[in-house]
Amino acid sequence: MRQWVTALAVSAVLLAPACSPKVVGGYYVEEGKVYWTGGIDSSPREVAGADAGSFHKLSSGYARDKAHAYYRGAQIAGADVTTFDWLNYGWAKDRNHIWAGTLPLSGDPDHFETINSDLAKDSGAVYCKDREISDDPAHFEILRISPDDRNLDYTKDIHAVYYRCEAIPGADAATFRRLNDSVFNYAVDNQRAYYQDRVIAGADPHTFRVLYDTANEGCAADAQHAYRWDTVIPDVDPQKFPPGKPVTGCDGTQVTFGP
Repeated sequence: MRQWVTALAVSAVLLAPACSPKVVGGYYVEEGKVYWTGGIDSSPREVAGADAGSFHKLSSGYARDKAHAYYRGAQIAGADVTTFDWLNYGWAKDRNHIWAGTLPLSGDPDHFETINSDLAKDSGAVYCKDREISDDPAHFEILRISPDDRNLDYTKDIHAVYYRCEAIPGADAATFRRLNDSVFNYAVDNQRAYYQDRVIAGADPHTFRVLYDTANEGCAADAQHAYRWDTVIPDVDPQKFPPGKPVTGCDGTQVTFGP
């Protein structure tokens, strides 16, 4: 038993350095100075001007002392240190701003609210991580196909549709809708069909439908063509699909069916 306890104690000592900020990244104080390191592949650097005695680590790379706020070792110019604190995800807050790293993201902290880990809004704009994407927070929404749908890729406001925070050129926000819940995202509006954020050339949005989607495949069709992802499968006629048989997959040359 004594040998087993001793072995555990030795293992704990050996593992302890691997958990230090010098290895995994973060702030640490040494000999009265504050340092930041990005981890094992990053050389520590002194946090210029930081006061070790009042230094306080927050979260997500943020910190403060009695005079300044910091992000990943860089001083945040203009931050109000008396009210500065980590908010959530990658944002911080003081009485004047929401901060994304060292950048002032929003000047409306009283109305700032997070939507998810990437998206947030205030009274005048919607933000994705460290940039504004929409000036229409009143109409901004995540497009879901069911209450349980956790896919966050598509969003829209009254003016535009976004895929992973990038506007889809020409998409009609009024009629845009998703067709499935998968990494192989399909959607349509009154004019076009889409695979993720790409227009499927020549596809008919009024007859376009998803045939099959799994972790490995995305298959769709309209009245005239079948598609693997956003590419036509040559010589496949959807009008000749066997009635009543489920689609089991597709590749660049065929659509396959079950019994």
